Amino acid sequence: MSTAPPTCVHDDSFERMKPIDIQTDRLRIRQFHEQDIEDCLRFRAQVFNMQEPRQRAASWLRWTIDSYRELAQLGQPPYADYVVEARSNGHFIGSVGIVPTVIPWGALGGDPADNLLNPEVGLFWGIMPRYRRRGFASEAGMALLDYLFRDLHIARVVATTEQDNIASQRTMERLGMTLRRNPLSEPPWCQVVGVIKQPRRD
Repeated sequence: MSTAPPTCVHDDSFERMKPIDIQTDRLRIRQFHEQDIEDCLRFRAQVFNMQEPRQRAASWLRWTIDSYRELAQLGQPPYADYVVEARSNGHFIGSVGIVPTVIPWGALGGDPADNLLNPEVGLFWGIMPRYRRRGFASEAGMALLDYLFRDLHIARVVATTEQDNIASQRTMERLGMTLRRNPLSEPPWCQVVGVIKQPRRD
């Protein structure tokens, strides 16, 4: 058995796994800090309808912060959620994330009868209600996609949503994703799959 830690394919993976801090015209995408607890509570309540005790949100926040360090030390992709804030005033707008996900094979064009799941790199976004319909999800998502393709050399990125979440599907299309329908009704969060490939490999 090898005793070497798992690393990414490229030899410079440790160098590339630096803290994410991305700026666009209007937004800054950065790591969560412990001081973000109040914004975290509001975000989870308003976007995910999670009415939870402060202790539970604080636990998630600590886990997220710890994951930045642990994954970087292993040279692994920075799977985590990140803050989206306004560059003009630092206001918390929402969150984007890089998530490990599995997609039913049938939703990717395979035989749904195989009942197989395909591991993928997933893109997540969530915008606070008061900041929606301003293009922030598309702007943040595009910045994170650029990071995944240019810096991490990811071959393919996916996003998933429910059949009736038209707003999310429109964001996928603005990101250049091709929408595919899951022939199966389960899982409900994966009824529509957006797929985009590394531009340099098309």
